[in-house]
Amino acid sequence: MISLRHLTKRFGPNAVVDDVSLVVGEGETLVLLGTSGSGKTTTLRMINRLIEPTTGDIQINGQSILRRKPHELRREIGYVIQDTGLFPHYTVAENIAVVPRLLRWDAATTGQRTRELLAMLRLPESCLDQYPDQLSGGQRQRVGLARALAADPPIVLMDEPLGALDPVTRLGIRREFKNLEALRRKTIVLVTHDVQEAFELGDRIGLMDQGRVQQIGTPTELLLRPSNRFVADFLADQRFTLQLRSLTLHDLAPYLSSDETANPGAPLVASATNLSDALGQLSGGDDLFFEVSGEVRHANFGEMLLALQRKIQENQT
Repeated sequence: MISLRHLTKRFGPNAVVDDVSLVVGEGETLVLLGTSGSGKTTTLRMINRLIEPTTGDIQINGQSILRRKPHELRREIGYVIQDTGLFPHYTVAENIAVVPRLLRWDAATTGQRTRELLAMLRLPESCLDQYPDQLSGGQRQRVGLARALAADPPIVLMDEPLGALDPVTRLGIRREFKNLEALRRKTIVLVTHDVQEAFELGDRIGLMDQGRVQQIGTPTELLLRPSNRFVADFLADQRFTLQLRSLTLHDLAPYLSSDETANPGAPLVASATNLSDALGQLSGGDDLFFEVSGEVRHANFGEMLLALQRKIQENQT
């Protein structure tokens, strides 16, 4: 869906983005992760031509965006930023309708789409006539997302979309984003400096430093097979927590014995359950059962941790 080819952006003598090449597949969520100044936001903004590249090319569906008019390109790409970017003098309804009006949708179609998005994002219809400063931070962020999704664009760019929220609100909306059906069908590039957010939302993560992608891969690949010392050190402080969130029961199945004597009436846990949730269920002392390839696997708390240790050691060798 999106291809960046030897992309470079210089401001004076400084290369903020330095020869970045990557591909984002259709329907994939790619998270650009890194510290401030790593080049992730500049990379994102070049995709919808808010910033023009110095050299290199960006293609969407095999066509260079540099040959397109920027304002036409942006109508086809949803864009969500940290402070939502809502127009303060527009009502919620008017903010959501910005792109549909540019595309000359009729009022009935625009209104129907607006109500669909409100229901999807759990916003009351009573907020339609309100202004952004009358909403909570979480509500404003949802309206910003609704505006980005209004014209049903195939691509959505998100620049620190939850950065302005308090931790509790941020966690709740992050979980909603992950389970939102409308976003599962989109190709998403999301920028964040929050490691937990990147690992929870990203199908793949591109970890950037000094304008270059240090490693791009699934959360598990970055955790278990870091490509260099920078990647390993960047994740070191949160490594164990990230492993519990990223690895699933299915990942540990080869390190756990099958249990042919398991009680047929024992409830089975989904093999896609992450280890953090699985260990939480085991904390009460009960054993846990799950099925992989027709075989029931069994583990207690200690066996689960031992299997995790073996998984990590195997990947390190």
